[in-house]
Amino acid sequence: MPAFKDLDELIKNLLKQEEEKFRRIQREIEEEIERELRRFSSPLYSVNETDEGYEYLIDVPKADLATLKVESRPRRLSISCKTKDGKEYRLNLSLPDDADPSTMDVSRVKWLLKVTIKKKKQ
Repeated sequence: MPAFKDLDELIKNLLKQEEEKFRRIQREIEEEIERELRRFSSPLYSVNETDEGYEYLIDVPKADLATLKVESRPRRLSISCKTKDGKEYRLNLSLPDDADPSTMDVSRVKWLLKVTIKKKKQ
């Protein structure tokens, strides 16, 4: 019977060690995910529809315009930018069916980015 008790304790100890490894790995993964989420932020934005098109006002405080990337594809608008203190902002938006991405215009209004996209001619 003593051998069984030793084997039982050995198995319990091995399981405990594996559980501790698993929890440590899980904590490391969760910390990595939190670091990545803090690094990227989604900026606040608003959309205004006019007779001619759509205006997107995007709030990117302290934006470094040298890092600004605005891309439009059919039905998609993607914006990324870094701030002067190194924070990264990313925004992906769906465009309305009648938006013409080839007419996109990007400008700066105070601290906001203004993206204007005209409606398709019908």
